[in-house]
Amino acid sequence: MEGKTAKIVNYITWIGWLIVFFAGKDAWQNDEGVKQHLNQGLICLILAFIPIGITQIASLIFAVWGIIKACQDDDTELPLIGSWRIIK
Repeated sequence: MEGKTAKIVNYITWIGWLIVFFAGKDAWQNDEGVKQHLNQGLICLILAFIPIGITQIASLIFAVWGIIKACQDDDTELPLIGSWRIIK
């Protein structure tokens, strides 16, 4: 899976995240930008599953913002959640 494709697909529901995590393993292990977007996508998913309205809205905003940055091939961190690391 190509890096830019992996960055975009990762933000599209939990199924897209799983596809990138398992099928695109070589992409995210060799590319720090893909790994960063994978982390941010996972945080967006976690926020979406918290049953409080503001976290779900924030998750949607961060996911759309992440998709826009992935389309632009921009690997800068998203504010607030970009520095959090779950996948090392």
